[in-house]
Amino acid sequence: MRSILLSIFFLLTISMFAEHDTTYYKEYNDKFIVSLHNSFVKQYDISFNQNMMKDAAQKSPFHYYANANVVSGIEFDYDIFGISFDYKAVPPANENQKGKTDYTDLGLNIGGNKWKLETSYKKYEGFYDANSANYTSPYIIGFTPYYQDPHMSTTCTKAKFIYITKPNKFSYDAAYSCGSRQIKSAFSWIIVGNIYYDQLGTDISFVPLPLRKYYSDYSDFNGLKVVGLSIGGGFSANIVFLHRFFGNITLAVEPESQLRNYHFSSGLSVKRSYISTSGDTRFSFGYNGKRLFWFLSLITDYSNYNSGQVQIKNNFASGETTIGWRFKKKKPEFYKKFEETKIYKML
Repeated sequence: MRSILLSIFFLLTISMFAEHDTTYYKEYNDKFIVSLHNSFVKQYDISFNQNMMKDAAQKSPFHYYANANVVSGIEFDYDIFGISFDYKAVPPANENQKGKTDYTDLGLNIGGNKWKLETSYKKYEGFYDANSANYTSPYIIGFTPYYQDPHMSTTCTKAKFIYITKPNKFSYDAAYSCGSRQIKSAFSWIIVGNIYYDQLGTDISFVPLPLRKYYSDYSDFNGLKVVGLSIGGGFSANIVFLHRFFGNITLAVEPESQLRNYHFSSGLSVKRSYISTSGDTRFSFGYNGKRLFWFLSLITDYSNYNSGQVQIKNNFASGETTIGWRFKKKKPEFYKKFEETKIYKML
């Protein structure tokens, strides 16, 4: 552990004093950016599986999804600050089969090319079980409704810290908000840390009634609260082609310490501590012009909650198309003074 901490400190020290190589990426002078995004995937995916009873036919796992795929939102960025929120969802055409999901999705980001702090608040309520055919008879695909739990909700407040070890040649910002432009392809190791509070809940039980015989003491399991803290790493790479087109891949894995509180409709509450893993996968592809930019992105974030008796995998995936414009706007005097401070120069 000591050697790992010393290695991290060494990387941070080197990157802190690295100078920006303008032959690799360019920071745009126009800092005010407005972008619109429309999702083609906006999916909470929460799976449950029990390890208490033999189930050779694999009837006991159930797999909840949120029915809120097509969502529109807006993001405002100024230099190192950004705020985003979703404001419109297309009503699902299959509401009778899959139910309705209500949602709130907010984001607030700060940071430059050395590091990025991404904070978010997500709340989704109303889920359906994609494995309903395992315990529904007769089940006719396309006609029989899925099992629905309109009271099931997930609420997650999270802060993610991403540290770029090669900020002199690599711009993470160029791939996901386009405040700068990568000129030459580049790669960087990244250090990633997370702290979050995740809350899952429903009224009586997560477990559909026909499956409760498999779940023994967890048959009335109706709530889980998790405080998670993780640190790990991975890499991010920008590939530039045809001058202004780009692609990015970012992968990271983080060992994680979790404090969990399991709740049951009987009134029982159990607190436990675990070591687990979480991870991030991100892709983007797009065009970064002088003012106009657009890109496609796919961002996934997963956590694993395994008690030994019941395993829960909590995944969030967001696939979006984004189009934005950099506006020519005079820099405010107070911001010019802020840029001269030590705090700003550390960013």
